Parts: sequence; structure tokens; C-alpha cells
Amino acid sequence: MKSSCPFLFIIILSIFMSSSCFSQRKADKYTDYDRGYNYWYYDNFDSAFYYFNRYVNNADDTLKKGSAYKFMGEIQWQFGDLYGAEENLVNALRTLDTNNENHRVELGYTYTLLGNVKYNSIEYDKAIEYYDKAIPYFKGKDYIMEIMNGKATSFQKKKVYNTAISIYDSILSLKPADAGLLARTIDNKAKTKWLRDTGYYALPEFWQALKIRRDDKNILGLNASYAHLSEYYTKSNRDSALWYAEKLYSQATTTKSFDDLLDAVDKLVSFNNSSEAKDHWHKRYKKLNDSFQLSRDTSKIRFALRRYDLEKSTAENKELKRSVSNQWVWIYSLIIGAVIVIAGIMFWNDKRKKRIKQDSENAIRNSKLKTSQKVHDVVANGLYGIMNELEHKTTIDKEPLINKIEDLYEKSRNISHEDTSSHNNDKSYDAQIHELLNAFSNDDTSIFIVGNQPEFWSNISPVQKQELQLVLKELMVNMKKHSGAKNVVVQFKKQDGTAYIHYKDDGVGFPATETGWGKGLKNTVSRINSLNGKVTFGKNDKGGASVAIDFPTQS
Repeated sequence: MKSSCPFLFIIILSIFMSSSCFSQRKADKYTDYDRGYNYWYYDNFDSAFYYFNRYVNNADDTLKKGSAYKFMGEIQWQFGDLYGAEENLVNALRTLDTNNENHRVELGYTYTLLGNVKYNSIEYDKAIEYYDKAIPYFKGKDYIMEIMNGKATSFQKKKVYNTAISIYDSILSLKPADAGLLARTIDNKAKTKWLRDTGYYALPEFWQALKIRRDDKNILGLNASYAHLSEYYTKSNRDSALWYAEKLYSQATTTKSFDDLLDAVDKLVSFNNSSEAKDHWHKRYKKLNDSFQLSRDTSKIRFALRRYDLEKSTAENKELKRSVSNQWVWIYSLIIGAVIVIAGIMFWNDKRKKRIKQDSENAIRNSKLKTSQKVHDVVANGLYGIMNELEHKTTIDKEPLINKIEDLYEKSRNISHEDTSSHNNDKSYDAQIHELLNAFSNDDTSIFIVGNQPEFWSNISPVQKQELQLVLKELMVNMKKHSGAKNVVVQFKKQDGTAYIHYKDDGVGFPATETGWGKGLKNTVSRINSLNGKVTFGKNDKGGASVAIDFPTQS
């Protein structure tokens, strides 16, 4: 069982490492694309751009990669970084698969955004081309009408008014449900007709679009209505033109629309008659234009730095991963080495324990043999000599014979003190101990035994039993020879893996110092120490001897 511990350790280590990998996979539930989309949804465009850019460098899905490029292009377009927007939108087209049905919508959005970028770049022909490419990728009419509006406005900017008006009419014939698109189409169509013919009475359509936007609370759309109405009144009513220009300025300030704000200030410069007002708005225009240009340049630099930081971070991460991989190789090597060393130590320790056990058994066997030889040499030979003397002598001198017998007794006792073998006996061990102790009971001395039950001896090894039997015998002999006790109590108790034996008598007690102890008491101490136990000699409350013994039981 013990030898299997290294293998158990390896299994536990494998489970731990597997659970660590599982925890890491669980922690990576959300990809950089998911994080980027979340930030984009909540208009945190800097963070969205960062995570989308990080995703495209480690993408695991071509559709999401193309979508990430598209989102990056859209963000840059919104912030005026037209060159960067076009670059990322072209990357989206290169990534998306025109033959994959699941990619079609993303392709349509990408072409639409490219059309918007080209429109803002005053490349109207390219804008129309991209809008035309976008339309086939959409099945529903709603988004197609948005694309058609962009295409019509591009024709308007090219001054191809009839084509633009025709496309606006096509949109209106489809009856768009979206109020914003409806107002935008009506407004743009009216402006296109007015641009084609400055005598065209466009006010009803402008006011209709303005009302739809107000009812729909289309704040950004109101900017276009105020701008078109201001332009419409330029020649016919400058006061109205100035009034709508001021409305446009106020609205654009609220919405923080730089393009509309610049348009409003430009109109205020033109429509104000006061030179002081013109000078004020001219300075305002210059300041706004510089701020606007700085903002656009900052946006371009910001996104460029985002990409540079990511590229630098990616390179550093690759180097870090390489370093970490090397470290893990060392760690795994150390772990494997540690497991091998632990297994070797446990194997060596197991063999060492077996060797110690074998040596102990050999020592016990040798001790038995030695004791047997001494019994034969000392006791048997001594008895034989006495028997021989009794057999052959006609007269026996009592005193010398008693001395010889006493000498033989002392020699046999010395042999018993050295013997640690267990005696085979058919009686239970508690019965043997009971018989041993009661053997010293007579008319002058009463022996009281407490707790000597089979349960007490259940977890005590044969070696411990033999040593304890010799200790108890020595205590009883010592009591009989020296104490003059009338009453003796021997108590046995076990608690929490420890056995306790307490001896008490009402005799004269032990000598004050150890120098007065006999060999038997000294042997008692050494025998208890050999059991990893403790023995304490003292006096009881009546002045007699007290011996407290405790030692650990076997598990």
C-alpha cells in the first residue's frame, strides 16, 4: 500500500494540472471579439478598437475576424480617420468569404461602409460603386433603402440631379416604415429639386421633413433640416436664413456634431450684416476648424498608436510565452525529479523498515536461544549438583545446602530479568496477570486488581506484554521482600491510545535516593523506557510506595 503513494501523488498532480487547465479554459469563456463588441455596443470605442485589433491577430473564426475588421473600420470612419477606415474595411473583404452564406450580411455592411468612406472622401463615383456592390447582399428592403439613399445623395453631389431624384422616388414608393429614413429621403429629394431649379418651392417638403423629425425626436436629423432651410432662404429672406443658421448652431452644439457646427458658423459669418458679428463668427470658425482638425489628427494618431501598442505587446507576449514555456519545462522536470526522488526514498524506507523488523526478530530469537542456554547451564547444572549431593551424601548439612539453593535462586532470577521472550500459555493474558499478582496474596497481604480486562490487553503487543509481566513480577517481589505492605492495589486503564498501570501499597515505600534501589527497580525503568513509556516512583497519600507507568499502545 505504501509503495503506491508515489503513483497516487502523480495522479493527484495530474488532476491538479488538468483542473488548472480547465479553470483557465473556463476563465477564457469570452474572447477578445466578445469584449470588443461589448465595448462597441456601449460606445466605448477606444477599448472596442483595442480588443477588435487584438482579436484579428489571434482570430479563431473567419466570420468574426472579418466582422472585427469591419467594426474597426466603422469606428475610424466615425472619428474621421478615413484612410485607416478604408484599410480595415478592405481587410474585412479579404477575410470574408463571398461563397459562404453566413458571411453575406457582413459583406453587405462592409461595402456600405466603404461607400460612406468614399462619400466623405469626395470620391462619389467610388461611393456609388460600393453602394451598388452592397445591395445584392441584403434580402430585406429596409437596409437596401438606406443604401439607395446614400447612392442618391452621391449623385446629388455629382450634380446628376435627375438620377438622384429618381432614386429618392423609388425609396418613397417603397413606403419606408422608419421615420428617420422617410424624413431624410423627403428632405434630400426637396433639396435636390431646389438645387436643380432654384425657383422650385421646396418649403412644404422641408417643413414636412422637419415635423417628422421633431415628432420622432430625431435630434441629429434636425441639423440637416435647419441647414437646408437656412440655405433655402439665403437669397429670398436673409433674416430667416440667419435664424435657421442660429438654430443649426444651437442644435449642433448640443449634439456635438463638428461638421454641422462648422457649417452653422460658416453660415453665421455669411448672413450677419454687422462687421463686428462677422469678425466674431470668423474667429469662432477658425478656432473650431483648428480644434476639429486637431481632433481628427489625434484620432488618427490614437488608432495608429493602438495598433502599434498591440503589435509591440504581441511581440512581447510571444517572448514572454517562450520564457514561460521554458520555465514550465523546468518546473515539470523538477516535479518529475521530485516524484522519482520521493518514490526512491519511500522504497528505501520500506526496505529499511523490513530490515529493522528482520533484525529485531533475529535479536529476539537470539535472545531466546541465549536465555535457554543460560537456563540449561546455570539452573539445570545447579540443580543437578544439588541433586547429586543429596543423592550421595549420607548426612546433609542444612546451612550450606540452603546457601546453594539461594545462590541458584539468585542466578535464575538474573536470567529472568534478561529474558524478553513471550511464554506460550493457553490462558488469556488478563488471566495470566491475575494469577501472577494473586500469587503474592496471603494472610498478611491483600492484593486488589482493578481494570485487568481483555480490552486493556487488546492493543498491546507480545513484546510489551512480556516486558510488563516482568515489571509487575519485579514490583511484587520487591513488595514481598522489602515493603512489609498489608494492602496492594494494581490499577489498569487505557485512554486515547495510551495505557496506564498504577501500583500502590501501604508499606515502607522506596528508598529516598536511587542509590538505594536494587537491580530490579533499575531494570523496571529500562524496560519501560524500551516501550517508549514513562515510569514514576513516588509515595502515595498514606506514605507507601506508588509507581505510575504509562506507554503508547499499538495501533
